[in-house]
Amino acid sequence: MSINIVLPTLSAWAASRLSGLLESTTQAAFDSAFDATFASNCNITVNGKQLSREQYKTQLLEQSGAAPEERAASVNVQGQLEVEGGQGQLSGLVGLFYTSLTDSKFLILGAPAESRATSSLNIIIQPTEKNPQNPNLPIHGYFDPRRVVSVNQVVAESTYHVTIPAASVPKATSTSASSAKVELASGSVGLPSGFNANQGPFGGSFGPGPVRLPQQGPSSGNIGLGPVRLPPSETGAEPETLPGNGEFGVGPVIIPGETIGEDKKA
Repeated sequence: MSINIVLPTLSAWAASRLSGLLESTTQAAFDSAFDATFASNCNITVNGKQLSREQYKTQLLEQSGAAPEERAASVNVQGQLEVEGGQGQLSGLVGLFYTSLTDSKFLILGAPAESRATSSLNIIIQPTEKNPQNPNLPIHGYFDPRRVVSVNQVVAESTYHVTIPAASVPKATSTSASSAKVELASGSVGLPSGFNANQGPFGGSFGPGPVRLPQQGPSSGNIGLGPVRLPPSETGAEPETLPGNGEFGVGPVIIPGETIGEDKKA
């Protein structure tokens, strides 16, 4: 007794192949999914124009996450309809309505740019591939001979542009009417009375102002703070008194508050 694996329905097959194709993230995965979906002699019409298989492949690549400038894509199938052909689920007509969102690798105002494609896709599916497996085996492996032989698609693409909301941009306010015409007056500029040359634009002063020194000669000792003179009472200086009027050499150091010789008490 042989056991055959049940194939998915036509609409499930079409939706799965479409999602896997557009959500591919590498060129190799996209090429493999495209060859497993479309027959080699597929008849393709997009927006009323006839396209070759390679032209249609390039167009789908730009809408997928495998495109060089894209980062990821997501597909949302919103409606599907199928009509079986003469071979049951091996052939028939499938209609899909879907939207795909693609995120770009490039950032606009810190967020990735996003493009959206809305499409109505009508395809004809036929079993065009031959089964390479041995029919004498009791258990047959999974093999799906179905491919798309005809495409009639209407698609509209749009790109979401990031804009700054008008409410976030402050508006310039002015209390007086301004003019773009610039007029230069002739002659000297008259300053108002009481104008302070050291006054800043906001009423403050540019620093503490110039330092003025007294106009006195250098020998007067009054330029700056001058030398510091302490009274004799602060230094403790007294006339030096040496025994023998200096006959015995240099006398001892006189320390204020001390006496020389014996301390005679009265």
